[in-house]
Amino acid sequence: MLRQFILSFIILNSALFSLSLHAQGFMEHLTAKNAGQGVVTVLQDSRLDEIVTGAKKYVAPVKEKEVRRPGIQTGKKMKARGYRIQVYWGGSSRTDQTNAQRSGSKVSALFPELQVYTSFESPNWRCRVGDFSTREEAAQYLKKMKEAHLTQDAVIVKSEVFIYP
Repeated sequence: MLRQFILSFIILNSALFSLSLHAQGFMEHLTAKNAGQGVVTVLQDSRLDEIVTGAKKYVAPVKEKEVRRPGIQTGKKMKARGYRIQVYWGGSSRTDQTNAQRSGSKVSALFPELQVYTSFESPNWRCRVGDFSTREEAAQYLKKMKEAHLTQDAVIVKSEVFIYP
């Protein structure tokens, strides 16, 4: 078993090395200027040459950007018993799935500080929003949603929520 693994590893490495050499030779062939023949111009990022030749390993840049919007907290959350507002409850069809996602998008557009949770619990699609530690907080948002004519059928439900300590 170990011998097969080592043999496979050696074969794979030699194949990758051969492929790298072939790619490098192919690029040289394409860009060579020969009398009486056309010219191929290859436009590519210089990092690709470094990767192909093995001169440098490319590491994708990591962009960490923290977006700060009013009313949105950041940091570590913890699970707790609390409340969410259920804005959609439907059947099991694809249309119901789409309606649940649309409901969540509408809420997110008007209340970007609320997290949207769209899920399927057999046999129904549902969309719940928010992470409220008290029923009163949820009731305030439910009132705002109804005033904005976002939904008239929304209800407050007990749920496991994520809150900031």
